[in-house]
Amino acid sequence: MTVRTYRAQVTGRFDGLEQPLRTRLLAEQREHDLQFAAFTEDGTFTYTPTLTRFTFRCRVEADADTAVEADDLAAVEAEVMAIDYLTSEKIPFKRLRTTTTCLDDVKIKRPHPQGRRDQHHVHEE
Repeated sequence: MTVRTYRAQVTGRFDGLEQPLRTRLLAEQREHDLQFAAFTEDGTFTYTPTLTRFTFRCRVEADADTAVEADDLAAVEAEVMAIDYLTSEKIPFKRLRTTTTCLDDVKIKRPHPQGRRDQHHVHEE
């Protein structure tokens, strides 16, 4: 079994918002501004005052036999989390799109201890 950790982003569009819900979303928008976006286990829901698009970001772990299966499982799990959130808040939506990034595959470039390797120094005497 392969356990892999992902950052997932589910984007979508609001669909047919009625006025009471629009009013509530606009009143709460500052709490859901992009500045609060984070990949958390519970997920964060962000949107702009235009009420056209939204993003649900979360961190998920997928346990599968292969990395490919884990990739697919992570995307499904993130989308289910987003749908659960949206339905619990009674927010109609359409056109969900999910992207994932496996943190186990991300390579971090660390600075070379003596600075950049491609620098050439000329020593004149």
